[in-house]
Amino acid sequence: MLIGGFLLFGLLLVWLLTPGGGSAPSNKSTQVYTSSKWEDRYQPFDKNPRGTYLFHTLVQTHIKKKDMYLTKRYVQLDSILSKDDKKRTYMFVGNKFALKNSEIDSIMTKVEKGSDIFFSFEEITENILDRFFDTVYFRSDYDEQEMVYTPRARYKLIEEYQKDTIAKLWNAFGEIKPKGETKALSTFMEMENFIVIQMGKGKVFLHTNPNMFYNYQLKRNDGFRHARYVIDQLSSKKEVVILELGRLPDDYDGEDEEEEEAKGPGDGKMDNSLLRWLLVRPMLRNALLLLIGGLLLYVLFRTQRKRPAVPYHPKKKDMTLAFTETITSIYYSKQNHFGMLQVQRKNFYATILKHYFVDLNRRDGDREIRILAEKSNKPFEEIKALVNSFETKEVSKVNDQTIIQMAKLQQEFYKDMGVISEKIDQRIKKREMIFRRGLVLPIGLILFGIIAVLCGFYFLVNSIGPGIALWPIGALLITFGVLRLVNPYLRVTEKHLITYSEFGRKREYLREDVISTKSTKSGVVIQLQNNKKIVINYWDMSRFDKEQFDRFISNVHTLDL
Repeated sequence: MLIGGFLLFGLLLVWLLTPGGGSAPSNKSTQVYTSSKWEDRYQPFDKNPRGTYLFHTLVQTHIKKKDMYLTKRYVQLDSILSKDDKKRTYMFVGNKFALKNSEIDSIMTKVEKGSDIFFSFEEITENILDRFFDTVYFRSDYDEQEMVYTPRARYKLIEEYQKDTIAKLWNAFGEIKPKGETKALSTFMEMENFIVIQMGKGKVFLHTNPNMFYNYQLKRNDGFRHARYVIDQLSSKKEVVILELGRLPDDYDGEDEEEEEAKGPGDGKMDNSLLRWLLVRPMLRNALLLLIGGLLLYVLFRTQRKRPAVPYHPKKKDMTLAFTETITSIYYSKQNHFGMLQVQRKNFYATILKHYFVDLNRRDGDREIRILAEKSNKPFEEIKALVNSFETKEVSKVNDQTIIQMAKLQQEFYKDMGVISEKIDQRIKKREMIFRRGLVLPIGLILFGIIAVLCGFYFLVNSIGPGIALWPIGALLITFGVLRLVNPYLRVTEKHLITYSEFGRKREYLREDVISTKSTKSGVVIQLQNNKKIVINYWDMSRFDKEQFDRFISNVHTLDL
């Protein structure tokens, strides 16, 4: 079967590579109609769930008989800007937004004379933010829903995908220093997500959650009333210009498109890649394609999953710990300690409500805490102190030690009340911690190994003797790089510390043999019994794993500075 597949693929490839081979694709393709598409987002006149047709329709109703322009090219925008001195509202609702300096400057000139800007975005380029702020930082909250507070009312907004509620990052402004008089129009989690800045005679409205204007949001009562409130902040006497020309695709990687266009195919530069000499020769090019096709077929047939005669349905894994670790990593990477304390508070209150039917979120004085103390046989003062620690307002004093201490108090409370069984407690203790090496060195080794193999192949084709030596050198570099990627730097289990050398050699040490740890400029030295020691080099560890390792050392062992 494998040989037949090789022959079939080879004949098909030769037929396609033969001049005139193959046939034109048929134009009679069957189009499948999908009634509900969740992939496309923020298209202004898209009626699918994540389009913004309803929002822009409300805007059209708000401005009554005024015109609404859709600009997809700068020529269209320029004709509007130079048309007259009318005051307009320049609007964008979407994920990523960017404009050239000349374009945003032209719009800002109109704003200074009385026009307005409304931008609702998830990401926006710095050259635009520099027009509005001297300093700006963003914060976020990871949740399935948010309660948005406005002077008019409060609205509950959710995130859905294919009619399932999912969690996402809800962005908001953090520390900002605007260039004009500023007013907050809506907030959530005590963070501003909709503000207005006075710029000359005009106003700049900035909103950090465009997902609040999806079509499915506006079909809900809270979503419609929230959108109505946002639109009411805009002038009803000004025309609206939708800036579709600034929309970037969701997979945009941040490269400078102007530089790419400036190079162009006609810049006269010659292709000096290592594969150029191989691709210009038809026979070698066909051989390379056959080799790649053969490898694909080999992988396809050799990696087929062999199913047993009787299907095995494994028991579903409890992913609670994995989910908790993921959320922890997100908040630690963003250094949002207060946000993580809020997550701990939500989990604690939800657990109390589930097991004791006491809602601590809606307290009437100390009544609920006294009820909880009676049900759990815990002292009232102890529960009161724990609740007060969760609800602290001193954001600046919340740090790593605060999060660790609250986690310990929370776990002790669960164990005393029987919420955490001995089985779960043992599982937490047996959880492994893995610290990996940085990616720069192994990727560089693999890259240089591939280059060495290609150069060796080039030299051998041209009968150059040293090419025979580049093959093993390249193979060693690739092998060395792969080993550094596959093997961790350090693995910590319940009873052992396991280290891996650059070549994958494993060494195990008992955790009970650890005497002390000492911090140096380059890493940490772990002193063991029998004059043994483990040297952990920070330069050979990724930044995230270094922070996790420092936290592990400070929590479990005494660190000598």
